Amino acid sequence: MLLGLLLLAACQSKEVVKDAEKEDKDNIINIMETGEIPGVNPTTADNSVSFRAINQVYEGLYRLDKDGKPALAMAAAEPEEKNGGKTLIYKIREDAKWSNGTSVTAADFEYAWKKVVDPKSTAAYGPQMEEIVKNATQILNGEMDPDQLGVKALDDKTLQVDLENPVPIFKDLLTTGTFFPQNQAYIEKQGKRYALSSENLISNGPFKLENWDATKKTWDYVKNNKYWDKKNVKADKIHVQVVKDTNQALNLYTTGKLDRIELDGEFVSKYKDDVDFHKTFTGRSIYLKMNQGKDGDTTDLANLNIRRGLAMAIDKQAMVDRLLANGSTVLNGNVPAKIMFDPKTKEDFRKQNGDLLSYNPTEAKKYWQAGLKEIGKTELTIALTAGDSSLQKQQTEFMQDQLQKHLPGLKINIKTVTQKASFVADVSQDYEMLLGGWSGDYSDPLTYLNLFLTDSPGNHTGFSNAEYDKLVLGAKGSLSNDPEKRWEALLKAEQILLKDNAALVPLYQGGRAYLQKATLQNYIAYPIGSENYKWMSKAK
Repeated sequence: MLLGLLLLAACQSKEVVKDAEKEDKDNIINIMETGEIPGVNPTTADNSVSFRAINQVYEGLYRLDKDGKPALAMAAAEPEEKNGGKTLIYKIREDAKWSNGTSVTAADFEYAWKKVVDPKSTAAYGPQMEEIVKNATQILNGEMDPDQLGVKALDDKTLQVDLENPVPIFKDLLTTGTFFPQNQAYIEKQGKRYALSSENLISNGPFKLENWDATKKTWDYVKNNKYWDKKNVKADKIHVQVVKDTNQALNLYTTGKLDRIELDGEFVSKYKDDVDFHKTFTGRSIYLKMNQGKDGDTTDLANLNIRRGLAMAIDKQAMVDRLLANGSTVLNGNVPAKIMFDPKTKEDFRKQNGDLLSYNPTEAKKYWQAGLKEIGKTELTIALTAGDSSLQKQQTEFMQDQLQKHLPGLKINIKTVTQKASFVADVSQDYEMLLGGWSGDYSDPLTYLNLFLTDSPGNHTGFSNAEYDKLVLGAKGSLSNDPEKRWEALLKAEQILLKDNAALVPLYQGGRAYLQKATLQNYIAYPIGSENYKWMSKAK
């Protein structure tokens, strides 16, 4: 009898182990990324891949909910308002922890925000605070010390924020990486190694980043058991691998090694009737950047007629129909459609401002030839830099053909680099023309127009216009309490950027066509803002 009981117990133990192993496998989700993560430091991040990772491992005072609305996160409650709404007092959750067990404090926010506006930090998106948080503009301009920023830890769990003016979009801003906390003691201990590998990183968000450094093509998001809301984090692990070729992605998907993949071009029509197929639109604005010069030096692209010729010489409709076919639509402005609306009339921003730079090969040729005459040349060779995904390669070849066909004397040399190298070329302004874009951080035109302020760390084009700066900064500050005047300022700013100055070559508003296993649930992808994996799960 004793022997029988021991055998039974042993068998049951083996079954428990098998069930546990099966459960672990069921809770592992496999997804793809378009490129390597260059880094996950919220202060210096400057690209969509980094911000996508940052959104999983960090968390600010608010996090977007499943519907894309700001919901309380590190903040325990809505703030106490003083001084006519210009002073906000936040209480930090008592159970907010870093993944190493230390408490998330108000000082973590104060430290992080002051780093963001410190010119020495070379923070990519310090201007997010410009004209919004008190003294941020003066600090960014080197006229004040970062310690004078309008943020202060009153005690371990109480944070005071002083604004220049009450800002309707401030809660949305607080969901973005620029406003996430950082632990000063940990960062100073790590030094230059901080956030360059998973060994030199702590998290306060739903997941920890593991098995990663800046060169790896695979990594894992592992459930953070110190996270305050861990009960709602269903996935034990999300395994990510970089896939740049759609054929490869399909192979991995059909063999069960990926739970979701993106599709484009011919693959969309091939799989559009598949039960796993889905299509939606995004707020991603795709364009060509043109380097007009920097540090006092100018390029041939500083000529307005040259830029206008380039901007009007690409058949964008053919591009979205032939190469993409994923729900992307032609974009003749910088701010995308169907997301941002007039506060009074509710009319779409894109519809109101109309087409600012449209495809017109006849006019493009006239502008081009006028520009060549003005710079004293009969021909021009321009390098076009882009990432190395199969789609980007197809796009650059298409644009090369279009530009050379419609603009006599133009030669386009395609420079294909890794996605990471493309980000570096953009930030360092080491390019002539570059295929880029912006997804936006929050649902307001400012998130697109703020990038092109003079000397903004997000500009990298050489474009500078005093009236543009005045309008955009006004929309952030002095006009923030007059919604209609603010809206008019943003409309006018976009006209200056494109209609008057052709600072960019707008191409299309990104769509998203994808295959997703029915077992994958709550993959939250917003039209604007980084994906949110917090609630993602895999049905058994």
